[in-house]
Amino acid sequence: MPAESKGLSARQEMKFSAALRALPDIEVSFSEPMSRHTTFRVGGPVACLALPRSERALVALLQALAERGLPHVILGGGSNVLAPDGPWEAAAILLKLACSRLLRLEEGTGGEVLLYAGAGKKVGELVRYCLRNELEGMEFLAGIPGTVGGALVMNAGTPSGTISESLVWLDLIDREGSRRRLAREELSPGYRTMGVSADAIVTGGCFRLRKTSGESLQDRVRQVLDHRRRTQPLRYPSAGSVFKNPPGQTAGALIEKAGLKGFRIGDAQVSSKHANWIINRGNASAKEILALIEKIENEIHGIFGVRLEREIRILD
Repeated sequence: MPAESKGLSARQEMKFSAALRALPDIEVSFSEPMSRHTTFRVGGPVACLALPRSERALVALLQALAERGLPHVILGGGSNVLAPDGPWEAAAILLKLACSRLLRLEEGTGGEVLLYAGAGKKVGELVRYCLRNELEGMEFLAGIPGTVGGALVMNAGTPSGTISESLVWLDLIDREGSRRRLAREELSPGYRTMGVSADAIVTGGCFRLRKTSGESLQDRVRQVLDHRRRTQPLRYPSAGSVFKNPPGQTAGALIEKAGLKGFRIGDAQVSSKHANWIINRGNASAKEILALIEKIENEIHGIFGVRLEREIRILD
């Protein structure tokens, strides 16, 4: 891991401290290294890392930051982002305390079960719950890092299915801090998107699942995990797939055809196992990873005339 940057100035920290001082029910730390909270394991200190303990505290936090014009980002599980190397004057908000419920709401005819999962719940915890309770509909998510909120925003999925297919409704907080519930029919999910406004915060979702044979379900989850181990470079820190697949093609195949598989800038490397993954060989910086992303984009456009669209978010 690269050496951590020095924290922000006392003046910069004071702006966030003043905004949060009077707010109850929030855990706060200042100049917190983002490398501790992202799956790339890179990132310098953020001005403020905030963990509200309830949705009410989350709303109060958002309103306090907005009143003072202070930027923020919902970090989720840190699995789909690239954080900057230097000190970052923003608030990173984690939902793992405020939105961590996992509730069985209702059982219907034919073995149907409605299950509510908070946005701060880890995807792995949701999959394990489904395994223990013999509920099918989420097994394709096995092995995906991050949180339910991130999976909902990105409409996470594989060729076997997407999370929107089981979704009944999702809950969110809009830009005014008001809570809203949107039915699946009110959304427009697509490839790597649920169609939710970029400034809305998803706080959870309800899913329609089905009772099934526990043994059959375990077999399917094992197959998903085995496939991930065979095809993905899970030994190294990464953010998963870097680019969305262009229509009718795969980003990984284009990158491999361009001869970039294994290409390296510092400790940032295009994986030799899956060309659409960039891995941190140990001491990569955000600058090196971004330079590698831009190298790939330029090469693919120059060779194939295709402009790759990023799947990961570059925080700045």
